[in-house]
Amino acid sequence: MLWFGIVVCVLMLGISGYLAYRNSKLIAEKKQGAYISVPPAEYTVYMTKVFTEEDRRTMVPLGSLEYHDLNGMMRVILCRVTDEDRGDLKLEEAGSILINHIQQSLHKGTFRTYHTEEGSLQGQAEMLMADRIAQVVGSELQLTHTNTK
Repeated sequence: MLWFGIVVCVLMLGISGYLAYRNSKLIAEKKQGAYISVPPAEYTVYMTKVFTEEDRRTMVPLGSLEYHDLNGMMRVILCRVTDEDRGDLKLEEAGSILINHIQQSLHKGTFRTYHTEEGSLQGQAEMLMADRIAQVVGSELQLTHTNTK
């Protein structure tokens, strides 16, 4: 009778251990399934005097602002990063930064030119951002022209 009690206890402990193990696996699977990964940041705003071929290997220019600086001509370029670990911004953030640079250069009178790299645009989001930037440039230029008259 004693052996029967010991066998039942050992069997119950084994079953409860197995159930606890299965339960923890189910919880881990649910947590992993509920996790939504953040899309990687694929864009950057690159400031330089010259956009080199080496730069082109890791970044695709989408739009470029040129303005005068104390050190000469500077370029602010909205780029899609092709090197996976170098992107630091999402498209909206990068576009907003470029728009801010455009507005500052127009207000300071250092604006030279802005152009979109039409052949580099991929997807609806990039095309919409290019349109948004072009609209800002157009409206700011009109505003600047109106204020100078």
